[in-house]
Amino acid sequence: MMHTCFILHITLIFPQEKEMNMMINRLQRFGRYRQLHTIISQETIKPSSPTPHPKTHVFPLVDSINPHHHMPFLFFYKNYNYGDINILKKSLSQCLTQYYPFAGRLLSPFAGHIDCTDEGIEFVEVSHDSRLDDFILNKEKGKSLRQLLPNISQTSPNLVEIQLNHFTGGGVAMVVSTSHKVADAFTMLTFVRQWAAVTRGGSPIKPYFISSPTSYNNVKMPDVAYKTISEVKYATRRLVFPNSKLNELKKKVISMGISVTSPPSKGPSRVEVLTSLIFKCAVDAATTNTGFFRPSSLFHLVNMRNKIFKNDPEKVGGNIITMVHEKMTDSREIALNEVVSKLRKGKMEIKERNVEEIGERWENLYSVLGADPNLQIYYMTSICGFPVYDVDFGWGKPVHVMFEIPEEDNKIVVLIDTPHNDGIEATMHLPEKDMTILEQDKELLEYVDA
Repeated sequence: MMHTCFILHITLIFPQEKEMNMMINRLQRFGRYRQLHTIISQETIKPSSPTPHPKTHVFPLVDSINPHHHMPFLFFYKNYNYGDINILKKSLSQCLTQYYPFAGRLLSPFAGHIDCTDEGIEFVEVSHDSRLDDFILNKEKGKSLRQLLPNISQTSPNLVEIQLNHFTGGGVAMVVSTSHKVADAFTMLTFVRQWAAVTRGGSPIKPYFISSPTSYNNVKMPDVAYKTISEVKYATRRLVFPNSKLNELKKKVISMGISVTSPPSKGPSRVEVLTSLIFKCAVDAATTNTGFFRPSSLFHLVNMRNKIFKNDPEKVGGNIITMVHEKMTDSREIALNEVVSKLRKGKMEIKERNVEEIGERWENLYSVLGADPNLQIYYMTSICGFPVYDVDFGWGKPVHVMFEIPEEDNKIVVLIDTPHNDGIEATMHLPEKDMTILEQDKELLEYVDA
């Protein structure tokens, strides 16, 4: 049976009228993104067979600290085979036997564990009256991509949801949305690659999820860490920075002088110089908007698998990430070369030896930052170098892969390789007024693809 979706219906209960009005405004903004589409099918995919695993997966501290916010990755394919849907579902069911926490339920956003009850994950198939190129060629993708995402609330107990979007004229977008409670980007991408491999006839790997002997129930970080309600309007934009222009940016940063080089003979990476440029321009935009400089912190996430788990690091699931954190209290500190030097110094000073120490680092840092309400925090992460374009379900490699930043009131930038590995696409989520200024910043636009 086919169901046509005309109305976005969400029931919310808030104790305060102000919070209710804020959320209504957010839903109205979100509702503008949802276009007419038709649900073809909706099914809960359960593990193909029960496996001997604990009935509860107890989060280590680092997972407990991470929010129950979903991270949607979108994989666009032009050569989808319409006869593959049952094969897709069967292979997904096989993978869930190994990735058993994904099929469980999180009974509250701050629960310290997952109920591993093999209830499964939602798989929705949707038809759109738009064409694939309407999305991947649209320079303002942030205004249209949300209609391709599963409808997931922050109170949903589901940890993974999948939506297969069919386009007029052919092609699909496979969207896999995973809660940050149970997975970082590396874990999610490893899961999707395994699912694709099994669809092509391969065998799934058996990942290892770290379960803590201690339950961290009701762990909640200060508001500075993960804000969800605000009167500030946010905007999402994507810009492409070609390698040729990033090489020019590298030369500029090197000419300015870098105080920390590791290894000494190696210059700054594409990610380091682009992170520095976007951070500097975003802070400049905020300063122009408000008329004064506010202390600003740069959070740059670092994958710790290769350091902590040297044997088969890709088999380790969960959030195996720490952060480099640099606080700038003076606008003169935010020069391109200074930010690159601080990033490099921060990476060299990472001391964590296990997952417990990573969790303690996050907890201690947020406890300190929560005491400074005037601090601006910019979360920046890179997926560059991850094999996102190797996800082949039998239809060939994706023509484009994107990450959609959740609807939350945090300043977030995500870097990902372009389809031909000839540059970096930056997805930026910033206050709307800051974004308007940033989009006209000549220093930034000098390195953007024309």
